[in-house]
Amino acid sequence: MDPVFPAQFFLLLGIDIFLGGSIITVIFDEHFPNGLPYIMDFGAVVGFVQLVLGPQYLTGYPTDVQFYYCTAYATIAVLAVVGSNLFVVFVRRRARVGGVFAIAGSLPSALAVLYFASAYVNGVAVMLPTIPFLGWPVVWGAFLGATAILLVAMVIFARGGQAED
Repeated sequence: MDPVFPAQFFLLLGIDIFLGGSIITVIFDEHFPNGLPYIMDFGAVVGFVQLVLGPQYLTGYPTDVQFYYCTAYATIAVLAVVGSNLFVVFVRRRARVGGVFAIAGSLPSALAVLYFASAYVNGVAVMLPTIPFLGWPVVWGAFLGATAILLVAMVIFARGGQAED
């Protein structure tokens, strides 16, 4: 049975994970070393080069070798994000902040790689925990509420933080 999507999808997934990790380390720079965003960006560039060269070099290999190669890259990207979380927990000694980063970054990254790997290999996605059905009014309410919070934050920022007085 042929997979639904090519193995190079895992290269794209790894690039996205590296770039997401880079953005997180730039935004919360007081928790991470200064060079970590550049290492994450370099990892994303390496994946992009592999993706560009992939049609010439990677398609000559069997599909299972392509899958293992591309999944290894995505796994390295997940391990880089997990390593940055472990740095925050054990070196900076901020377990609460590291837990938030793990829930917001490491766990979704690892689950995404597992989900798509299962979909690639089995043709069927791994069953994830069930989420209750949310109707369109709830979705629109959440979207409009988030937009309102963003607008209020932009107004406070534009005023120079005068709301703190």
